[in-house]
Amino acid sequence: MTWSQVDRDTLLITSGRDPFVRFATSTELVAVAAEDGAGWACVSPWRQGAAHWGGAAVVAPDAPPDAESQALQAIVDAAHDEVRLEWFSTRDRRDLELPGHYVATGSGRWAFMWTERTAGVPLPQGLADQDLELVELEDRADAEHLEAFGQEHSDGPYQGFPGRGFATLWLAVRDREGSTVAVGGLHELASGMPHLAGVVVRPASRGRGIGMLLTEALTARAVEEAGVATLGVDTDNQGALRLYERLGYATAHRFHTRDLGLVSQHP
Repeated sequence: MTWSQVDRDTLLITSGRDPFVRFATSTELVAVAAEDGAGWACVSPWRQGAAHWGGAAVVAPDAPPDAESQALQAIVDAAHDEVRLEWFSTRDRRDLELPGHYVATGSGRWAFMWTERTAGVPLPQGLADQDLELVELEDRADAEHLEAFGQEHSDGPYQGFPGRGFATLWLAVRDREGSTVAVGGLHELASGMPHLAGVVVRPASRGRGIGMLLTEALTARAVEEAGVATLGVDTDNQGALRLYERLGYATAHRFHTRDLGLVSQHP
């Protein structure tokens, strides 16, 4: 396959206005497309302030096994030394050979999901019916509380990152005694689009639909303000995938992401 550099407008056309391109890439990107129309790839800042550069290659099912590797090399060549990649993704079960000065430091499999509508799914009971209320918290002022809650009740490292300026909104569910039952936030991607993050429910309160109600509230706020809500979820978390689908989310891609480091820093 032969890869040529393209701008974002061309990438949108080439990808068929792919949701990942539309909602997760900014105007500051490096992109390539296969000349035979069999694939595209791009990297872009994930965070505001040109931070956490990463991206993906999406190719046809019958593309050569090294198609993504060639696309990534073409991106690195086009970017020269101006971009330091932190991650890169392919579709699941696709190989990836890294450029010589990069090394894989980890990997994960996740789904990029999106919705441009609120589902309006009838729920068995609301927060008020459970003597719960929804309150807004501040990213910096409430960072210590959010981090402690997230770390205590997450299955792994907490991915909400409170206090770092990523979140434009935090919502907490509290009981009648004022104790926090669940939290969740909206991060602003470098694209300007909202991304759900850090949704955690206290284990003792799970199974009551609280996570769904909180996710629905965050989604509604995102769609109201930006016309879209996006999120990422581990592909082995089938319960969460089903929940998001009930709320109207569609899966754009199931990615296999490699975390990247420089060889000079990881001998």
